[in-house]
Amino acid sequence: MTVGLIVNPASARGSGKGLALAHELAGYRQVQVRVLDRFAMLPDVLKDMAAAGVDTLFISSGDGTVQAIQTLLGEQSPFPKLPRLALLPHGTTNMNADDVGFRIRGIRQIAEMMLVPDRLARATAVKRRCTLRAANPANCGPQHGMFLGAGALAEAARQTQSQLNGRGIGGQIAPAMTLLRAISRFLLSAPAPDDLTRIDRAYPMDVFADGTLQASGDQLLLLVTTLDRLVLRSRPFWGTGVAPLRGTAICYPPPPLLRNIMPIMYAKKEDAVPPPGCVSFTANLVELEHSGIFLIDGEFFEAPTEGPLRIETGIELEYVCG
Repeated sequence: MTVGLIVNPASARGSGKGLALAHELAGYRQVQVRVLDRFAMLPDVLKDMAAAGVDTLFISSGDGTVQAIQTLLGEQSPFPKLPRLALLPHGTTNMNADDVGFRIRGIRQIAEMMLVPDRLARATAVKRRCTLRAANPANCGPQHGMFLGAGALAEAARQTQSQLNGRGIGGQIAPAMTLLRAISRFLLSAPAPDDLTRIDRAYPMDVFADGTLQASGDQLLLLVTTLDRLVLRSRPFWGTGVAPLRGTAICYPPPPLLRNIMPIMYAKKEDAVPPPGCVSFTANLVELEHSGIFLIDGEFFEAPTEGPLRIETGIELEYVCG
């Protein structure tokens, strides 16, 4: 077993955790360490890791770097066999790592694990997940990730990044603050479906799952994910089935929030009756007709100009959790 580490020191506004881990590993040649001085280095870094025979890849970053690595692995992987990933939550947003990340948090303890590959080989806390693949976004190639959001989710992420992350507020606190602010505005002011300054507005979209129409017309949001738990450990899923993609759409105007916010965010069981105006499903292919932006793991993309956005089942990866 050969272990590699990729550090994005710009994650979390330069918190330094990844660089501290790289420092702990300095001088140990059995671990391949690469620090991204420039994000454009990433394809060459993965080629170096593949050439060195890396089969377990630690990633010290946030969701955006993980998304870029998953895209390269899914579309132009230099590895003869996809490596196992170990996600370290060292970024501003770490939803992926909160679900399938490496559970050991101490920098020295992580380094000790990496320096004894036999311990990693015996790790039993392992999860396998598929990526989702946005096949045809505008102005770029296919993109892989683990969470796609459209409508209010994309607008909320945009406001979180511009208004909170820029002030050093990240982690679970930033999306929670954005959510509370949006709920307060919805409860304390009249609906304004055409007000582009609001998160809680109407977003026209049609959603198909494996060819079947699931939602049509004004929606508040759509999410598609391969994760089991989302921000604040929420699980807004009611659709049964075993397909890799989970999707949930909420209509506009949404059901009364005071009564339904907790059932929406924390569905008690997947075969429960969803709140009014909500639909949840599983699928291998989701098609989204929507003219706005969407996000994948915190990165923003534009919907295709012609035809629906195709959200496919992507590659299957193995995540070492501890």
